Amino acid sequence: MNDRVSRKPATIKTVASDLGLSIATVSRALKGDDLVTEETRARVNESATRLGYRRDFRGVNLRTGRTYTLCALLTTVPTVEFADPATTHLIQGLVAGTAASDFKVVVLPTDSGENQLAMLDELVANGRFDGFILDATEPLDARIRLLLERGARFVSFGRTELLSEHPYFDIDNEDAAYRATMQLAKAGHTRIALIDAPNRYLFSRQRLRGYRRALIDAGIAFDQAYVSEMDIGIRSVHERVSEFLKLDASPTGFVTSNEVAMLGTLRACRDLPEAVFRSLGFVSRDGSQLFDYIQPAVSSLYYPLFDAGKHLTEMLVEVIRGAPVASLQKVERAELIIRSDAPKPDQDRSTGT
Repeated sequence: MNDRVSRKPATIKTVASDLGLSIATVSRALKGDDLVTEETRARVNESATRLGYRRDFRGVNLRTGRTYTLCALLTTVPTVEFADPATTHLIQGLVAGTAASDFKVVVLPTDSGENQLAMLDELVANGRFDGFILDATEPLDARIRLLLERGARFVSFGRTELLSEHPYFDIDNEDAAYRATMQLAKAGHTRIALIDAPNRYLFSRQRLRGYRRALIDAGIAFDQAYVSEMDIGIRSVHERVSEFLKLDASPTGFVTSNEVAMLGTLRACRDLPEAVFRSLGFVSRDGSQLFDYIQPAVSSLYYPLFDAGKHLTEMLVEVIRGAPVASLQKVERAELIIRSDAPKPDQDRSTGT
């Protein structure tokens, strides 16, 4: 019989015998306990890998009541023709955030609204997951109220206006929209459109506040006709921006909520005469740096969604381990990246110059 098939799985006792260490020392080393020296932890991990040791979570589950599985419920938008590239980075970050722990993350795409609430209710009841990550938060988010009432552990990607404190990670949406709008105003644009998600989401309301505040500071009158709040898809944004461009005083600057919204905006604007198209200004939120490879130049407020995903799962593990809520509320500021179509001195690298 094949030795690999017949050989019993390695256990902690097997690793301890291989190294001449106590079972307690090996157990602590495998858990990353700081009481065990780094050298010993490295020896134990090498032996465990060589011998084919795999931690048996069945006993751990019975002893601790944990499944060591996290659930990320990511809100999807119906009829999206082109997936948001930043979402891939977010998912990669969610996975990376569990690398230093025993936890794994399951990503469940779901639509918004009542269906997601019903799904979450069932997931909490069946006890399959130790904790949850939610995105697309609303001011008085029913999903978060449910989790708070059930005593479930969770982190939200985005804040709420609920009185009950809860863990969250967020990007400063108001600040990003303010700086995006001011960037266009400084370039001389006075008719600036905002293309954003529906205002039921708190991040959309935050961006609208930043946009309006920037207009006030720039001495530009707010015009509701230049604001679009909609489900974001390339085709739907293309159609909406095409309608904007038919206005007698059409926008000359565009602030968009993400890469997909900007791609739809650019597609609509390319139908204009070349001289008009080249006179327009574009600034977007950006989680993937896609705009490094897009023409014309699109400046962006960049925060890597990989980092956001990593923060979310790392924070959820801390929630499960009992960290206080006050230490698990974080808001990060996006970086303004200004891009220009003007050639750079070192742009032609094919010549070695």
